[in-house]
Amino acid sequence: MLNTNINNQVAKIIEDIAQNGDKAVLKYVKKFDGIDLSETGYKISPEIIKNAKRNIHRKIKEAMRASFNNVSAYHKQEYKQIKKSWFMTKKGLKTGQFYTPVESVGIYVPGGRFSYPSTVIMTAVAAKCAGVKNLSICTPPKKINDAVLFACDMCGIKNIYAVGGAAAIAALAYGTQTIKKTDMIVGPGNIYVNEAKRQVFGKVGIDSLAGPSEVAIIADKDAPANFIISDIMAQAEHDPMAKAYLLCESAKKIDEIKKAIPEIALKQIIFQKCSIKEAIKKSNEIAPEHLELLVKNPSIFLRDIKNAGAVFAGYQTPTAAGDYWAGPSHVLPTGGTAKFSSGLSVMTFLKRSSYAQIIKKNKKDYEQIANFAESEGLLWHKKSAVERE
Repeated sequence: MLNTNINNQVAKIIEDIAQNGDKAVLKYVKKFDGIDLSETGYKISPEIIKNAKRNIHRKIKEAMRASFNNVSAYHKQEYKQIKKSWFMTKKGLKTGQFYTPVESVGIYVPGGRFSYPSTVIMTAVAAKCAGVKNLSICTPPKKINDAVLFACDMCGIKNIYAVGGAAAIAALAYGTQTIKKTDMIVGPGNIYVNEAKRQVFGKVGIDSLAGPSEVAIIADKDAPANFIISDIMAQAEHDPMAKAYLLCESAKKIDEIKKAIPEIALKQIIFQKCSIKEAIKKSNEIAPEHLELLVKNPSIFLRDIKNAGAVFAGYQTPTAAGDYWAGPSHVLPTGGTAKFSSGLSVMTFLKRSSYAQIIKKNKKDYEQIANFAESEGLLWHKKSAVERE
């Protein structure tokens, strides 16, 4: 259940920024981050971005460009697979559907314990491939590092703002003198960011309300223990709320892995010995954000996977491949929501509109519309059809 105090705090911040714009934003940057940006403003200057690009080590740039290229290739292919429009005509009635991109999107890039240039790539590239024209990024001023700014530049984003938390979400939702109002807000964040997204939903669209990260690892008896240990610890280091499930067919391997995991991380992990078939059933109940299939022939089990944000198949594929490099976005459904929702993709930023046109006048058609309207007691609906007979 949501903390009422957090709910009220966030509501006050949103109302303040909706009413007072930049003045309120600068107040909250000073209050929560201890930084006074009243002289310079909170939009990141081109000069700062230029300096950031110069400061990054060559190998980091190379890794980020590889990520950008893989993610771009994936989403361009995804876009090609979408049937962008279709129409059919039957007895004088033409119907169909077509897609249009969201016009403006605000991306929240969290700070917190770490810095996340990967979030820039994993959100902005899909939006660009969908055809979104206007992208803005908000990120807390204390955690803006050179890699985040380099990622923004690589994705062609010029509107970058040093503001975090609920204040950032409010500014993107309502607009200020500095930030243009956006139509959608995406990206992960802490409990205050999540609550702000929840409160502004309806004023703007959102991607999801992300909870703590989770992974389910299904491992056969031959899965290398060192791979499993590394993947579990990678999950645990997100934050103390992150969770890992190890569903393994070998009790011996489970014992080996338990002994190698630091005690502080053990409370974040659930171990269960079961067959691969049972493990898949259990995983479908969990509906994990990330699912690792550390088995010899993962493709034969894929048809049985019903609920998972993303699947990482085979011994050689850690979840980290999806976090940074493989192509699909790492913004995924958490907390069991993979049972009814999907990860961020090109489709996140596309709106589907239906289409209808009566191209051949037919009295019988209008009579049917009128009769149905009359059955609901909506007489002007009826009249709008009768007038056209």
